Amino acid sequence: MPRSLPLLLLAVGLAAGAAQAGPGPLPPQPAGDPFPTDAWSEAEAPAGTDLSALDAAATRLFSFHGRNGLPDTRALLVAQGGRIVFERYADGFDRSSRFRSFSAGKSVMQALVARLVFEGRLDIDAPAPVPEWQGADDPRHAITIRNLLNMDSGLDNADGSGTDANSFAARLLFGHESRDSAGFAARVQLVHPPGSHWAYSTGTTQILSRIVAREAGGGRAGMIAFARDTLAAPLGIHSLVYEFDAVGTPLGGAYAWMTARDWARLGLLYLRDGVWDGQRLFPEGWVRFTRTPGGAPNNGVYGAHFWVTGTPGPGQWSNLGADLDAFQMNGNGGQVVAMLPRRDLLIVRLGETAEIDWPELNEALSQIARAFPLVSP
Repeated sequence: MPRSLPLLLLAVGLAAGAAQAGPGPLPPQPAGDPFPTDAWSEAEAPAGTDLSALDAAATRLFSFHGRNGLPDTRALLVAQGGRIVFERYADGFDRSSRFRSFSAGKSVMQALVARLVFEGRLDIDAPAPVPEWQGADDPRHAITIRNLLNMDSGLDNADGSGTDANSFAARLLFGHESRDSAGFAARVQLVHPPGSHWAYSTGTTQILSRIVAREAGGGRAGMIAFARDTLAAPLGIHSLVYEFDAVGTPLGGAYAWMTARDWARLGLLYLRDGVWDGQRLFPEGWVRFTRTPGGAPNNGVYGAHFWVTGTPGPGQWSNLGADLDAFQMNGNGGQVVAMLPRRDLLIVRLGETAEIDWPELNEALSQIARAFPLVSP
């Protein structure tokens, strides 16, 4: 049984900040500005914004064209102070277009874990409820949900090379193992003690996805209703669509779909510390935990299913500029939902990386961020 909710929330907050001072404060929603539950408010960029730098970076992003002549960037949205101040779409895409997440979906699954923790239905420091690990002598029984969220479970299910058709992730999503993705990911052996080694793993998110689906009542219908009722509906998200494997586990590691404005709504929830229009949806301390790198020695830039500003460890990669104090959802093809608390800024970029590459994409997004002034704490 989960611990009582107050003790659980205290544990989340203390453990998240135990290893280091932690990230800075999050900005409140400006007084008098409504949350975009019904519709996004729009405004001019604030005074002090370098509009020429913003336009130059956006123009550059839309200038890259890949397969079939389509622009790599299909949607670019910037919100500051809880209002949209810039929004552009490539031809053939608009506000109603759903965009696939790839690995940005991992962060959506993290939000659903947060809802279960908030309701007292999951304890992130208890052994993860995974049937394959329940043997009395099974060392995997020590793996916690915290380990899964921080990608330091120690399991032998790391993604491997993105170009390798035989990589674990390729088999998980496209091979015959994809029929039962979570079962395939959970049946591997432990190769590192839990908490001691970071390794990026879509399989880890699939294990979490099965846990969430079972707590939600099992089956596609139960999962869809839970995601809708506890997360999407309170935020005014109407476009969220999940794909499922053959046994009914949501493909939370790779295949959620939303419009750019709905991706921005989810980002705003994190920028507002898990509180939406006066209603707390995440446990206190959850977003701090999200933004704090996990404790594995080889991890410098990965929090709880979100990427964070920091010095990359071996095998990790840089995100937005180190001066920007960002935390973000990232997905293959350049799906980015970045939150920048010191500027009260939210950047959503969706599309592909056919011609542009990640370093160039990150530099353009960093240029957009730097075009906006810092806000007073």
